[in-house]
Amino acid sequence: MALLLAGPLGCLGNLGNVDGTPAEDDPSDTPDDKPPIDKPPPQPHDIPKVSECEVEDLSTPGPRTVRRLTVEQFEATVRDLFRDPSVALPSIFNDPQVLGFTADANALVIRDLTAQQIMDWAEATADWAVTNKLDTLSSATCRTTDEACRGQFIRDFGRRAFREPLPTDRFEAYDKLFGAESTFEDGAKVVVSAMLQSPYFLYRHEIGREAGGGIYELSPHEIASNLSYLLTGTMPDAALLQAADEAAAAGTTLSSELITQHALRILEDPATRPLAEAEMTRFMRGWLQLNRLVTAVKDNTVFNLSDDLRKDMMSETQALIVDTAFNQNGTFANLLQADYTFVNSSLATHYGIGGAGGTELTRVTLAPGQRDRGILAHGSFLTGHGGAKLSSPTQRGKMVRTRLLCQPLDPPPPGVDPNIKPLETPATTREMVEQHTRADYCHSCHVQMDPIGVGFEHYDTFGRWRNDEAGIPVDVTGMIVEPPSGEDFNFNGVTELADYLAASDDVKACMVRYWSYYAFGDTWEQDGCTYEKVQQEASADEYRLKSVWLALTRTPHFTRRVQGP
Repeated sequence: MALLLAGPLGCLGNLGNVDGTPAEDDPSDTPDDKPPIDKPPPQPHDIPKVSECEVEDLSTPGPRTVRRLTVEQFEATVRDLFRDPSVALPSIFNDPQVLGFTADANALVIRDLTAQQIMDWAEATADWAVTNKLDTLSSATCRTTDEACRGQFIRDFGRRAFREPLPTDRFEAYDKLFGAESTFEDGAKVVVSAMLQSPYFLYRHEIGREAGGGIYELSPHEIASNLSYLLTGTMPDAALLQAADEAAAAGTTLSSELITQHALRILEDPATRPLAEAEMTRFMRGWLQLNRLVTAVKDNTVFNLSDDLRKDMMSETQALIVDTAFNQNGTFANLLQADYTFVNSSLATHYGIGGAGGTELTRVTLAPGQRDRGILAHGSFLTGHGGAKLSSPTQRGKMVRTRLLCQPLDPPPPGVDPNIKPLETPATTREMVEQHTRADYCHSCHVQMDPIGVGFEHYDTFGRWRNDEAGIPVDVTGMIVEPPSGEDFNFNGVTELADYLAASDDVKACMVRYWSYYAFGDTWEQDGCTYEKVQQEASADEYRLKSVWLALTRTPHFTRRVQGP
């Protein structure tokens, strides 16, 4: 199939033909057709290599695509659609994590059981919504089944549910459904239920219309959805949807100036900024693998790491991300080098620092010798990248190598025992790791990780500061062996490592690659053009985090597509 389908649809024909024109609609929009039973393509374990850009103007976009809403996007969209945070949200989707994210377009599929669950949920939700919230579902104040009254309801609710106005043929299909019922309420329930099951609601289509030369221009509503889900993780708000309506009515698209105008509004408006803050944090948590904090298994006989303390650790990191990106308009380098953090009394006690009391987070300045500067010295990172009892130089070094420098590593050979064995005499974790990986078949891989990870040895697996271990002073001298560019780098502790990474062009390029993947849900041929374009745009504003984010909206791929394989 020429059109890239990111996630098979049970009712794909309802979404449109491969040329982007609407197909004849099944009036019910229900998933009666069985989804394909083919498996999705294998998912990458490392960020794919950059597909070199072979054009000078960086104008090559990626392929047209259709991708299902992620769990988080689906839930946020349902809450916003019904304007009610208490709406029942089903456990329907189980999004696989790919590269730390649940945004991979090729992994988001709907299967037989899921389709049945969607139908059951849609029917129950429609009954709840019409029974309890009918006045908020549309601007219609009438309650008759005549053509004008039911038409207003269908157009209003459908425009918001599908993030675009209904074309005539689709409207007529829903009107037929509504008109077959004897009361307004019954008709509304049938239509709402059908729309909640529609691929136009469950999926984001980025198909566009042919503009010549193999290029497809995305519609104003497709662009508006792209922008809203990129920045807020949910459906477009009223102002953005209205802008798309006006552009469509005028036969134009959303200009780059208008996209930027609405993007800045979303990032600054008190009504939408919290959503943007959460979405920024969601990317950072996935890129830096901070979500491991939630699942990391710890030995409670060494220290009882409570769920509340884990939440405090994540809240500390989220507070620093938000403060850096939104309050300070800062860069990722600022995140790495921040000489302050946000703690409450529990965290302050855990870290062994003062300046905070109570349960609320308070900004404190870090004194030399208490903790290292920046996000890499946060408990969220250190605890998530640690073993049950011992710190893990390997895990911490691997994260820096693969997630900050974008250098993939080969998996360990089969049959290798990863467990560190205690030595007969007192020893530090560093000494035990060095002994464990001394064999040649271990050293060639571990040399890429462990010399970086040992720089974190001031911190145990719970993120607590230590000057010695087993009565032996810890050694935090480390080295980045063969970084992507430049010579080996020697450092002493996390602060010096963070300073190096903050100045690294490799880290900036790596951030752009992961952020592009998270935003667009895939990689493609000539994707290097997109990365280069983002870097050009972001570098003009010193790679401030919001600038990198907004640079994604200025790539050709954000508004244009090619036919695809």
